[in-house]
Amino acid sequence: MQDLLSPLPTASDEPATRAARALTYLRGDAPAVVQDLPRGAACPVAAVPALDASALTEVLEAMDVGVIVCGEDGRVVHANDAGRRELRRGQSLGVDAAGLITLPAVDTQAMLRLWNALRGAVRAGRRELIPLRDGPRMMTLSVLPLAAGEDRLAMLLLGRRQPAPDLAVAMLARQASLTEAEAGVLHALLSGARLEEVAAQRGTKISTLRTQAASLRAKLGVKRLEDLVRVAGELPPMGQALRSPPLSFAVTPYM
Repeated sequence: MQDLLSPLPTASDEPATRAARALTYLRGDAPAVVQDLPRGAACPVAAVPALDASALTEVLEAMDVGVIVCGEDGRVVHANDAGRRELRRGQSLGVDAAGLITLPAVDTQAMLRLWNALRGAVRAGRRELIPLRDGPRMMTLSVLPLAAGEDRLAMLLLGRRQPAPDLAVAMLARQASLTEAEAGVLHALLSGARLEEVAAQRGTKISTLRTQAASLRAKLGVKRLEDLVRVAGELPPMGQALRSPPLSFAVTPYM
């Protein structure tokens, strides 16, 4: 028997005992005395209570990736904040008054691919990527199977249009002490614009933009402007502070 609360893990401890000591030290609420763990034994970890439905909903709401859950007929069951914004935007994906997923553009092939993907996810557990036109650009969504009790549903995960959400980029700019002009250049570059285009839009000399871009690279620790996309892509998801209101349908979805 060893007192796991007294010392920190030591090199002489068995690996599993060191893990137990570390866990006890960090938690501070485990029993003061436990038996030595045999080699290969799993470290005892207290059971973590499952999140309830409201907490899981808040987790989805905080994500900046659009999540839409629907049945194989395309009827929306749930959409998080980013998903509702996309449906209301209606450029690449929409929803009608009955709660059915729609594609605004008259694209029979895209509709057929989407319905087949929904059916394949619900009936056969298949996963698929579906490209959708979004004006002059393309947006990709993934269709995944989702088992909710006895119900078989499909989950649509919407691709991002930019490497990182505006809120996360704004916080990065504040953390790196970017000036307002430098932050504006960062947003423009992440949206796909070139320095020459930004200069023309602002009526600014290209030399001024290059100076701001050089300062931007130095503050963010990158050598090339192309690396800014990588930096932005590594930012964690961050949803909007203001939530989009719930969707309302003429026909109540079945869940």
